[in-house]
Amino acid sequence: MKKERIFWGLFFIVSAVFLIVSRMGVLGDIGVFSLLLTVFFAACLIKSVVHRSVTGVLFSVAFLCIIYARPLGIEPITPWPVLGAALLGSIGFSFLFHPRRSCYHHHHIDSEESVETVDGAQMEFSTTFSGSIKYVNSDDFQSARLHCAFGSLKVYFDNAVIQRGEAVLDLDVSFAGVELYIPKNWSLVNKTSTAFGGIDEKNRNDSSGGPVVRLKGKVSFGGVEIVYV
Repeated sequence: MKKERIFWGLFFIVSAVFLIVSRMGVLGDIGVFSLLLTVFFAACLIKSVVHRSVTGVLFSVAFLCIIYARPLGIEPITPWPVLGAALLGSIGFSFLFHPRRSCYHHHHIDSEESVETVDGAQMEFSTTFSGSIKYVNSDDFQSARLHCAFGSLKVYFDNAVIQRGEAVLDLDVSFAGVELYIPKNWSLVNKTSTAFGGIDEKNRNDSSGGPVVRLKGKVSFGGVEIVYV
């Protein structure tokens, strides 16, 4: 959360500087609104490069191309062709760089709809172009990696027990929606990075003395909802 506040704080400060500079005529015919969008998408581009988010990079570049289509002479390929190219490129990279992994207890789901009950200490879920629901029944839950692209994923952890005081949820979400149902006594530490996405929490947790769950990974053009149950 601290990194997100720094990101938005710098965004508004730089926007304020560009607003003053533009009124002085230094930047020519470039409008204030275009400048603000440029700052925003440039910041998203840098952030996506740092976090190695291909989707964030492609769409940041696409929107910058749309903003400066006339000066660059690329109006024929904007806006829809360049956005379509970014979308198709994101899908392609999603398939290329998310192969099956064997180091964890793995469940790979690519059907239209699936419901599954799983157990184990370490696990991995992958959902692409589909929807799936997972019920985790584990008496020694330690970690889970969740990959969801162009689909939906619901994971219920209300029957999972953390014995070692800490567990890790590693997210890789792009163009998708993920819902995580976790016990109210779990304390969530959010260390994820987001690009055109966000993480919301519903209900109030009572985490005094409970186990810690570290949320990490990235969310691009998607949303993650944490529901305390």
